Amino acid sequence: MVDLAEVKARTHEVASALNGARAVLGRVENLLAEQAVDEELTRRLNDVQSFGRSAERVSRLEQEAVPKRRVAWETEHPRAVAESQEADAALGSAFRDSLGEAGPIRPKLQQPWQDLAGLRDDLRVSSEQLKKAMEHADALDRMPEYDGPKHQLANVRGVKEIVDKAEEGVAEAAARVDAARTIVFRFEQDPPVIRSGQLATEITSTSDKLWNELSGAQDKVRDVRGPVGSKRADVAKATDQAIGASDAAKDAHKAAEDLAKNMQAGTTPRPPSAQHAESSSQQDLRRRLDGKAQSSSVER
Repeated sequence: MVDLAEVKARTHEVASALNGARAVLGRVENLLAEQAVDEELTRRLNDVQSFGRSAERVSRLEQEAVPKRRVAWETEHPRAVAESQEADAALGSAFRDSLGEAGPIRPKLQQPWQDLAGLRDDLRVSSEQLKKAMEHADALDRMPEYDGPKHQLANVRGVKEIVDKAEEGVAEAAARVDAARTIVFRFEQDPPVIRSGQLATEITSTSDKLWNELSGAQDKVRDVRGPVGSKRADVAKATDQAIGASDAAKDAHKAAEDLAKNMQAGTTPRPPSAQHAESSSQQDLRRRLDGKAQSSSVER
């Protein structure tokens, strides 16, 4: 005989895990949509391009400043020294402009990073819940007397694969965005000195690193979004089936509990027709007894 309490508990765990996975995957679709994280990353890539182009001006000013420094150092002529100082000032101003273009990139990456990190954590939690649900689904599939839907283990495993693949891609995207934030921070905190001859090189190198990380993050976002969207119907079907099985198990368990309580109380419900027949018989008996009582009273 099937253990209804066990079936109720196991079907609930399966349905809960699948329903949670459906909700998380829905958030993945919404946040990774073209109008959300994807579009935000596109804006930041445009910022990186603008920052990278600033290297051209810095490079030109570096090339102009080098011979002027040499002349100033060799001649120590006041005019040559002044021209060298002016060249360094122009170079310094141009580099500060580059810093100004790079600076806003980091705080603007905060929100997409938080969105991705939050999704990553939610997907990991969902994966753990589905892992536990697989044990319950396997137990249900092995119950010969369980008449609910079969192959629930395959359904749960299939949804878990979707969740795990999404988590892998989202985690990499989050890591790349975080790496980009670190690149900007280091560029701001440890810039090369004005006369190093490496200002334009550092801008170009930093820009290339940022582009690599952010374009890689965007690729991962798109890689995740496509499969999650295409599997939406499969996830919904598996979830709805599990919820239906859980509801049926709850109803069966409650009915069994109610029957057991009634039997213990000696009030097992009988069909309405039997109750009506009994009520009619009791009324006839009462009328006969009342008639006898009235006859006795008259005779006296």
